[in-house]
Amino acid sequence: MRKSKVSKKGCLLFDIDNTLVDRDGAFQRYLQQFIGSNAAAFLDQDLAGVMEKILALDCHGKKDRALFCKELLQQFPGLPYSEASLWQDCQRLPEFVLKDMALIGVLERLSAIFHLLIISNGSAAMQRQKLHHAGLTEFFDTIFISGEVGCAKPDQRIFLHALQSCPHPAVVMIGDDYTNDMEPALALALKTIFINPRKESVRIKPDREIAHIHSLEEALDCLI
Repeated sequence: MRKSKVSKKGCLLFDIDNTLVDRDGAFQRYLQQFIGSNAAAFLDQDLAGVMEKILALDCHGKKDRALFCKELLQQFPGLPYSEASLWQDCQRLPEFVLKDMALIGVLERLSAIFHLLIISNGSAAMQRQKLHHAGLTEFFDTIFISGEVGCAKPDQRIFLHALQSCPHPAVVMIGDDYTNDMEPALALALKTIFINPRKESVRIKPDREIAHIHSLEEALDCLI
């Protein structure tokens, strides 16, 4: 981890999934292997359709994982798993995360100017492994994960907990989930950058909207 310097101009709070890490892409790569390894459970089924059904059940990783495993086994009863063993298999997901060299360059530049922190939902082991496989861990001063903190976004308590470690009053929250990332940040009067590739319509507009994390530096210009 990099040591914070009070001379930096502000703090950037990042979400992980589909913000820093292409979680959906990693999940699709995992699914391709999963379906291939369990071909007997999908005999006489259109494999593209199987992929679509599982992606719909997954809800971009936002569904409770126990419920996801239960529903997947109900949808495809031929799968040779219990709910517990299926969840254990799903925990291989970080192995399918790819490094994004363009993003690494962005964070390298930003880390010289801002304090970089993470505020993420999920289990500590899974989320930290995603960051590791993406090659991003070293850029962050502090990492807050709901599985360690004891409360999860959109609960403002996890934001308040993270803000105690922000050594600068100017703070920007950067994330792809309006409910979990933007709404609590707006309620706490933080600056906000919403990663919104699908142009989701929202109740209160964040300070900036971008289609991809690669546009972050431009979005930060004159914001903080």
